[in-house]
Amino acid sequence: MSPYNHLTLKDRECILLGVTLNDTYQVIAEKIGCSKATVSREIKRNGGRKAYSAVKAQENYQGRRLKSRRPRLLTDLKLRDFVLHCIVQRQWSPEQISGRLVHENSEWHVSYNTIYRGIERDNLGIKRKNHEARGFARKLRHRGKTGRSALVTLVDRKSRYLLSQRVPKVNAKNVTQAMIDLLHTVTPKRVRTLTPDRGTEFAGYREVSQELSIPVYFPDPHAPQQRGTNENTNGLIREYFPKGTDLDQLTDQDIDKFVRDLNHRPRKVLGWKSPFEVFFGTKLRLI
Repeated sequence: MSPYNHLTLKDRECILLGVTLNDTYQVIAEKIGCSKATVSREIKRNGGRKAYSAVKAQENYQGRRLKSRRPRLLTDLKLRDFVLHCIVQRQWSPEQISGRLVHENSEWHVSYNTIYRGIERDNLGIKRKNHEARGFARKLRHRGKTGRSALVTLVDRKSRYLLSQRVPKVNAKNVTQAMIDLLHTVTPKRVRTLTPDRGTEFAGYREVSQELSIPVYFPDPHAPQQRGTNENTNGLIREYFPKGTDLDQLTDQDIDKFVRDLNHRPRKVLGWKSPFEVFFGTKLRLI
C-alpha cells in the first residue's frame, strides 16, 4: 500500500485557515500531518495564497482523480458484444477469451479478471430477469443431466481434438459401431492406438481393433488418471449443456454444432490454439 495519503476537504480547510493567518508552509504542514512540499504544491496549483479556496481545491482534486482513472474496457460496445458472443454462443471461459485475443494479436486486450468483474458489476450490460438472478455467471459453469441416450466421445491425447456421436442406448453394439464410424472420419495415419475405459460397453474393442488395424489398450482398474485427457473433456461436455438438458431432445445438428464449437475453443494447454488447429496443423482466425 502506498504511504502517501491524499489531502481531504478537512485538510484543505486547515490549509485555508493557515493561509488566512499567514502561517508558513511548515507550520501548516505540521498541523495537518503532511510534508511542507505537499502544502506548497497544493497552494500553488490552486491559485496561490491570495486566491486559494478549500472547496475549489477539493473540486479540482476530484476532477483530476476522474481523469486519471483508466477507462473501463467493456464500455466498448463491440468488445462487450464479442465477449458476450463467446460466452453465450461459443461457451468460452473469460480466460479463453483473453488468451485467444493475445494469441491472434488482436487490437483488443482484456484480462479475464476484467471480464469477471464486468459480469459481477452489471451482467455485461444485460438486464437480469430479477434482482437475485446470476445472469451470465450461470453460463460459465454448469452441469446438465441426460436421458437414455448418451454420447460416445473419442479425444486425441495431443491436440484434444474431439470426435463424438450420440447413441440411443449405451451397450457394446452401439458403442462399437459408433467408434468405428467416428474413427473412419479421420485419415488412418492419425489413428494409432485406442484406450477406452473398462466399461462393458467397450466389449467390442476387438472388432474396432481389427477394422482399423490399431492396437487397443485398457487402463488399470480404478485409474482414471491414465485417461486424463478424455476425463477432462467429458467434464467440459457436462459443463457445456445447460442444466436440465436431455440428450434425447437434441438433434444431430445440435450435437454436431457442440462438437465443432468445442474443437474450435482455444485451450490454455495448447498455447491458446484450438484442438482443430493442432490436430490438422492449420491456423484459423477465431475472432
